[in-house]
Amino acid sequence: MRILFLCQYFPPEPGAPAARTHEHAREWVRLGHDVTVVCGLPHYPEGVVPPAYRGRLLFEEQMDGIRVLRCWLFATANRGAVLRSLSFVTFLFTATIAALFRAGPCDVVAATSPQMLCGLAGWIVAALKRRPFVLEVRDLWPKQIVDLGVITNPLLVRPLYRLERFLYRHAVAIVTVAPAAAEDIITRGVPREKVFTIPNGVDLDYFRPADRLNEVREANGWGGSFIALYIGAHGLSQGLEIVIDAAEQLRERKDILFAFVGAGARKTALIAMAREKGLQNVCFLPAVPKESMPGYYAAADLCLVPLLKREVFRTNIPSKMFEIMACARPIALCAEGQALQLLQESGGGVAVPPEDAAALAKTVTDLADDPAGTLRHGEAGRTFAESHFSRAERARKYLDVFVGLLRPKAGG
Repeated sequence: MRILFLCQYFPPEPGAPAARTHEHAREWVRLGHDVTVVCGLPHYPEGVVPPAYRGRLLFEEQMDGIRVLRCWLFATANRGAVLRSLSFVTFLFTATIAALFRAGPCDVVAATSPQMLCGLAGWIVAALKRRPFVLEVRDLWPKQIVDLGVITNPLLVRPLYRLERFLYRHAVAIVTVAPAAAEDIITRGVPREKVFTIPNGVDLDYFRPADRLNEVREANGWGGSFIALYIGAHGLSQGLEIVIDAAEQLRERKDILFAFVGAGARKTALIAMAREKGLQNVCFLPAVPKESMPGYYAAADLCLVPLLKREVFRTNIPSKMFEIMACARPIALCAEGQALQLLQESGGGVAVPPEDAAALAKTVTDLADDPAGTLRHGEAGRTFAESHFSRAERARKYLDVFVGLLRPKAGG
């Protein structure tokens, strides 16, 4: 099978969209299929294109057997609605051109959303190539950005909802990452038989348990401190201000350190907030590449996974949960809905009411004072990951969706 996949973000960029597409595509290649990914020039999250990719309208390379077409786009940091929108719009045009004129023949076209214009590019390409169009929905945009107040102008909101309905109607299959998201889409009139759920997974050989006393601890001078780690996007969705508030409540616990690793729209404000409070038990580190993440998880004693208390986030399962569990580290989860259900099923951590700094502070101290219980949560998470989170198995289920679309055509 020849698979053409459009995804704005792809390694070496960090983050869930890049990792999901890369690991699925790598498995499809291993199973004998031809995969071409059309993505943007690397720039996430700081908006800086690496020197090797600069000055190019199109950069073609091979990665793990995947043919990768990297398109020019307006590169900007992961903050600011206007500039990010410009990045999305430019990718719509350059990705469409690359997919039509450089990608070559294909049997199926898939595109991942958010952002929605990537989905539109996928539909245009599929329509012109006369191939089935598969839409992947990782987050419910535009609902999520509207609920967060990123876009409130009705003149902008209405066209986004119309685009969403258009893509749902014209996709021959819709792939979600959580059952609740699938049900949300179905309640809006999309036929159940064309909605599939392929949850996120994890490479269990890459993300695995490792020694806590490692080079990450040594390099950062963490010593024997109890490290409560947040690693990932510092954006609006996470509500990381609550973590700062929890750190303030625990400022007298000299043995506990809150470590923030990553970048995003709220990072500058979070640093200012911690400085204003005079917190010595908080440190901020830059985003790290994927190859460094297992070492950071290993160095942590507890991993924080917060989300704001919003109805739309009840359908979300943060992908970092899978990585943390695979590394046998316990989770303090500040979220509801699907993510909470997963945590409870796995036993891989402790549930904390979202936006409740006092509850988070108590959870951190309880776990810091109970090393055996902390270890049990981590081990339970790894056991659950081994049984449920294989990325290779998820990639094969995704492949079944593609095969199912092509069978009627093959049969005449």
